[in-house]
Amino acid sequence: MKKIAFSLCVLSFSLFANAQKDSAQQIKIDTLMSDTIRIGNMIIVSDKNMVTDKNKTGSYKMGHGLVKINLNGNDKGYRKATRVAIREKSDNNNPGLYVKSFKDTLISENDDTVKIGGYQIIKSQLGELKKNWETMIEDGDFNNTNITIERTPKKLKNINTNWWIFDLGFANYQDNTENKTTPIGNLPNTSYLKLNNLKSSNVNIWIVQQKVNLYEHYINLKYGVGIEMYNFRFEQPISFRNDPSNAVYIDNVKFSKDKLFVEYLSVPIQLNFQSNPSNDRSFYASIGLSPGYLIQSHTKQISEERGKKKVNGNFNLDNYKMATIGELGIGSIRLYGTYNMTNLFDKNYTKLDLLPFAIGVRFSKF
Repeated sequence: MKKIAFSLCVLSFSLFANAQKDSAQQIKIDTLMSDTIRIGNMIIVSDKNMVTDKNKTGSYKMGHGLVKINLNGNDKGYRKATRVAIREKSDNNNPGLYVKSFKDTLISENDDTVKIGGYQIIKSQLGELKKNWETMIEDGDFNNTNITIERTPKKLKNINTNWWIFDLGFANYQDNTENKTTPIGNLPNTSYLKLNNLKSSNVNIWIVQQKVNLYEHYINLKYGVGIEMYNFRFEQPISFRNDPSNAVYIDNVKFSKDKLFVEYLSVPIQLNFQSNPSNDRSFYASIGLSPGYLIQSHTKQISEERGKKKVNGNFNLDNYKMATIGELGIGSIRLYGTYNMTNLFDKNYTKLDLLPFAIGVRFSKF
């Protein structure tokens, strides 16, 4: 088994040295002579005296590295090859070697598959010529054998936590005001509230999100807490006052920047689907609700007459909001969308009925 463990771990080392990816890769194995085997760009040189005399030493060339073996452990002058450690066999009656990767665990799953860390080494042979691992390694017989290396399925957790998710998108609102063409206070009609689409934005920072397995990791419950921020940039010179009877009106100056900013503390809850839970790049979709509470709002204006001006206030905004939310994508970058089912403004103080919505890109692990 000592040679089996050594050879299989060298196979794993070859995988990392050649920067092989997730998909299965073919490893070319040649028997150069009775005591030498080439695996990829590495060479294993057998030193038969090493296992019969405890005081003997030997060396193995592995790619560009050299491992010197000393069973007594007196010689520490040689640099060990990357990710390989040398251990003396505990049975003194049959001294030998154990060679393993620092971070990997060697597990034999069956006659054809060996697991090393996050990878599986699988041998494929014709039925009548099928050989076990020991026969192959001891005899150096790799004829009629294909070796493939695959990434093993990752172990899935029932609860996953994700910190600091970031959204960036465009914002707007749907005008559901009953009489759009009639004056509302000092506002001639709701068309004056039209937004600059390219400059109206939605930025969200989700402090933490969790995903809980509901059904075999395909169906999950996803929830979290974070901050939603909307910047509504007006095309017309719109101004706000903290006056219930005259909260919004047409101003008499020209603004180079004129916006209403609103910020909510939100707690989204979603039902999530993932097509392949073991693959982070698989299809991903979620849908749910996001209740929120208004924690800040202000206007910001820039004009030649008044310079920069910022006014904090509620401006007859509704303190609560409820939105439908969803996301769709592949991997860590996906599209998200949100649509408010509640009015941006408090209907007790204004007849305006504006329903904000946003669409954009989300950067998240899940």
